[in-house]
Amino acid sequence: MKVLLMQDVKEVGKEGDIVDVSDGHARNFLFPQNMAVPATAESLKKKDDKEKALSKKEHREMSIAGDLASSLEGLELLMQEKVSEGGVLYASVSPKAIASALKKKGFNVDPEFLKLTHPLKDVGEHIVSVHLPYGFEAEIKIIIEEK
Repeated sequence: MKVLLMQDVKEVGKEGDIVDVSDGHARNFLFPQNMAVPATAESLKKKDDKEKALSKKEHREMSIAGDLASSLEGLELLMQEKVSEGGVLYASVSPKAIASALKKKGFNVDPEFLKLTHPLKDVGEHIVSVHLPYGFEAEIKIIIEEK
């Protein structure tokens, strides 16, 4: 019996594959656990529609990430922090704080996308890499001043 796998099944195939299995295996194991459906014209059409929708969504997300990378490239972000008498910050500037400051400027960047080479504990200029999904990257300049 030909079935369309709805999820990965060990030693049978991966999600989206059309495989030939015994009738008993399909009726007694795959169908009751919603691991597969019969490979009918309707189920194949649903699979194609789902793949097209995912492709369209991925293309849209890739476009958004590319636009964000180009708008972030070369951006200078001014941050004012409390500084000790020695010129050292009381607390280092974290990726979360940078992401929050970027959000205030209209850029939606997750803290996990910000890659710091070292903790930002000094007043001055620092270069921070932003690694966005789909391989897009940008560098922003963080300028830390005394509050």
